[in-house]
Amino acid sequence: MIRFKIHHSWHMFLATDNLDPNRKQNVEKLNEKLLAILPSDYIHFLIIYGIGTYCNEVYVSYPDAENIPITFADYTDLWELDENYNVADLLSSTQIGSTANGDIICVTANRIGKIFVLPRHDIVISSFNSFEETIKSFVPHIAKPYFNPIFESTHEQISLIKASSLIDILLIQAAFLQKFNYDFVTHENTQPKYFIKRIGGWISFDLIYKNSISVKYQDRYVDEALSLINFLKQQVHDNEKSSKID
Repeated sequence: MIRFKIHHSWHMFLATDNLDPNRKQNVEKLNEKLLAILPSDYIHFLIIYGIGTYCNEVYVSYPDAENIPITFADYTDLWELDENYNVADLLSSTQIGSTANGDIICVTANRIGKIFVLPRHDIVISSFNSFEETIKSFVPHIAKPYFNPIFESTHEQISLIKASSLIDILLIQAAFLQKFNYDFVTHENTQPKYFIKRIGGWISFDLIYKNSISVKYQDRYVDEALSLINFLKQQVHDNEKSSKID
């Protein structure tokens, strides 16, 4: 059995303490040759936290040695390839993550110790010396990093479009804030996402289009989550009824 030493824990807010209990075993089951090329801090991250999204920008995944060679075998001209990362590197790369923008984070057996980013909207490939450095480069100015593990997750969306009109999302948001406590919030003044550990997830109010509310929760906390969801739906119903009377 391969033994892994955990060097440090990351300083970030966790959306839930209910993590995948098999995360270490999932890493230990990886091929030893594959493990040999993976960044140590990436391996440690998977063991401690599992897979999920970092600061809503980076999706941390288990390694996938097939996606890049299969997807880009006929498209090796998408990026500027040189002596630092060539065609052979591309076609032997293992994906370890991606970004909300569609960039691919990967490593290759020929360049152990380096992490590469294949950009979706550029031709210049970036390289980094650690997994931590890589993912933090996508959110350089964030004051409070956070991680949203993907484990036993369920999503529900509540539409505010009723009879070709919109229910006032600000009224629903105000009612939620008056009744419920939350642990952490991001983009509070623009696109607020309130993390609530007792449901193992979050609630997000779309203040841009103002047409929906999204809730993510873990199955273990379904009763608590449904209490919140039913409250929101009741608020939508009451406001719809009120607007018809007016």
